[in-house]
This record gives sequence, C-alpha cells and structure tokens, in this order.
Amino acid sequence: MRLEILVEGQSERTALEPLLTKIIGPYNQPHTWRIHKHRGIGKLPDNPALKPNPKDPTLLHNLPSKLRAYSKSLQDDEAVVVLLDLDSHPDCKALKQNLTALLSDCNPGMKSLFRIAIEELEAWYLGDSVALAQAYPSVNNHVLAGYVQDSQCGTWEKLADAVYPGGHAALKKQGPMQCLTQKRIWARDIAPKMDIENNNSPSFQQFRDGLKDLVNQQPNSA
Repeated sequence: MRLEILVEGQSERTALEPLLTKIIGPYNQPHTWRIHKHRGIGKLPDNPALKPNPKDPTLLHNLPSKLRAYSKSLQDDEAVVVLLDLDSHPDCKALKQNLTALLSDCNPGMKSLFRIAIEELEAWYLGDSVALAQAYPSVNNHVLAGYVQDSQCGTWEKLADAVYPGGHAALKKQGPMQCLTQKRIWARDIAPKMDIENNNSPSFQQFRDGLKDLVNQQPNSA
C-alpha cells in the first residue's frame, strides 16, 4: 500500500520516518509512503468547501481541500493518514469526529486513518522510558515518575524537564525557534530507539494498531 501522510511539522516527520519502518516494515517492502509536513496545526476553516488561503500553510486549514483532492486521485491500494496533536482541544473524540466528518464531503469510502497524539507527540517518547534512557542517559527519573501518561499537562515541557539542561524554563528563554529545533532533536534521538510493542502511550498504541490494520487492507479505518 502507498500512504500519503499529513503531519503538522518537521519534528513529526523526523519521528515517523523510523517509526513507520518499525510498524509496517522497510520502505517498499512492500509499503511506500510520503510524509507531508505543514507549518503547525492551525484550525479547520469555517467553510470547508472554500479554497484554502495560500498564505495559511497549517494542517487543519488545508485539510478539507487536500481530502477532496485525494478522494479524486487515490487508487484502491493507496490511503491518506492524518496525524496531529490534541494540544489544548478539550475533547479528543469530538476533534476526531470533526475530522472524519470531512470525509462525507469527499469520498466516504476513501481509505483513511486519523490519529491524535495526546497531548503532543512527545507523549509517545515519554511512553518508552527505556528509549529515553538510551537517548539521554542523564534523564531525570523523578520527573518521569510524576508524569501521567497521555495527560494534558504541558507534555513537551515535561519532556524538557526530564532531559534538557535547565528544563523547559531554560529552553523557552531561547525563543520559539529553538523550542521547535529541540523537538526535532528529540524526534531524531528518541524515535529510532523506541520499542513499538512496549510503549505506554495509548495514543501511540492507537496509531500503531490503526496503521497495521490499514496496510493489511482493512476497511476504512477512520
């Protein structure tokens, strides 16, 4: 199967490159994929039927038009995968319902998978303490012990407190660009070491299992 994967940004792309190989096998053996990064999550447009604003490169803003395009071009052995963070949305189920409802304006039978990292992708790294310790041997285990898996608690800040010198406060002082850079570094350092079958993050488990079902030619997995 060929997968068209839509993500928020470079850190998600960096993380998925090794994780996809772990979950569904090496590229082109037999599955292939393209990962399309955006500039943040954004929000769904008030009128999904309108053409997107070319000045807004965020994922959700462009999602309706991209789904319409995919519904016309995807073949039976192709599927679209959308991965985004829950962030501050109060209800994961409601967000997912809003996303899957977009398919009714396109092609309800299109093979698709919508998955949400709760609260942020960094929750997946925190779900594998062994991978964290391998990537960062000086990890603060006291911080990890106080983390409730997949809670909306400021997840990337919690990871920073565990592995970054001076914690999230020191990182934030360097500005938002350095924060984004550090997220990409975490993705590069931790994702290749993750044990996909032993991860405590329910949202990672949902992504892993949904992806396996999708490539095994299951019916629409949205």
